[in-house]
Amino acid sequence: MNRIIYLLIFLFSIVHTQTFFTIPRSVWRISIINSIGSGNWIGSGGIFNKGVRDISYMANDSTVAAFLHQLNKMNYNKRDIHIEYGLSEKMTFSLFLPSYKSLNNEISWSKDIVVDSLSSSLDSLLNLYYPNKRSTSGLGDASLGMKILLYGHPSWTGKEPISIYGGVSLQLPTAKKLGSYKTKLKNDNGVPHQVFDLPVGNGMTRYSYSLFGEFFKYFNKRLVNITWRIEQGKYSRELVNTPVSFLWGSETNPDSIISKIGNSFLHQLGDEFLLSAMGKLELFPDRLSITAGINSIRTERDFVLSENSNWDNWMVTRMKDGEIIHDTKKTQVRQYILATFHNVHPIKSFGPVLFDIEIGASFPYFTRHTYTFANTWIGLQAYFQAW
Repeated sequence: MNRIIYLLIFLFSIVHTQTFFTIPRSVWRISIINSIGSGNWIGSGGIFNKGVRDISYMANDSTVAAFLHQLNKMNYNKRDIHIEYGLSEKMTFSLFLPSYKSLNNEISWSKDIVVDSLSSSLDSLLNLYYPNKRSTSGLGDASLGMKILLYGHPSWTGKEPISIYGGVSLQLPTAKKLGSYKTKLKNDNGVPHQVFDLPVGNGMTRYSYSLFGEFFKYFNKRLVNITWRIEQGKYSRELVNTPVSFLWGSETNPDSIISKIGNSFLHQLGDEFLLSAMGKLELFPDRLSITAGINSIRTERDFVLSENSNWDNWMVTRMKDGEIIHDTKKTQVRQYILATFHNVHPIKSFGPVLFDIEIGASFPYFTRHTYTFANTWIGLQAYFQAW
């Protein structure tokens, strides 16, 4: 099983809605969103067949000694800070800073033994390479973005029922990455320090462009807002540290494994295609709205190049009896719902600061080869004028 835990799904599958795509010139919008979530890895079998199944364990003579089934669960407590500034009536700049108060990973195994005599050391190997629990915290991958109005008027002007926007973003590899394997860095039991690493990021830069728009109309003084979004993402190809694992071949010594693969390898996550749609209805004009939406992500397979082509193939995709048991080609469809309290009307607002408060939840509808996170969040958006 690929031990590099990529949390890219957080960046696409959890959509926190905003009152407007863009904001007026010289206005700052600062959003702080706290979220918690938990999810299991879902492989080819879907939600009722969690984890990665039928991972072959080969003894030193390359004989398959057992088939392993891995259950892999992640949970997190996260805070996102999103800072936006209106450069003009048509352009808004943004900075996104995610951080993890806690990030935890739990792994468990079950086994189908094929040859008893060759499987005697399997439990000790699993305990050495795959600790049952790992945890970390820290900054995620920061992003810079720009949104530009292409057609119509911003919804906050109330002039047009339809508007279309374009966007570009750059995600920077600021998060903690998987550490390098070093022979001398082992604990008292001889376990390499790297196996306790829980990386937050993947060490790659992500470039994306998007096209999105909205339809907004007032019915009985209540705003109805429908939005859509299409996004294409691509990652840079980077030299990253090799995760040590014995399950890809017959060698079980970490030093020997690294000598066959190399201490680092070239890696590029597969291109991403994202779709989303959302509908919002004001229950109480200018005060309370309810929002529901759906979003999806589909990726191509990763690129992997090391000193061992067998390991490269093992990392990207694996099959048994003509069926895919592991793949880096991911798919997920999610639904979400949230309620927002508004205090942004220039006349009806109270207090010196304009703000929105939202409470929401998101859950997966369809998942393959990634974590099926369910999460809840509470967020605050505040607006400030720069004179």
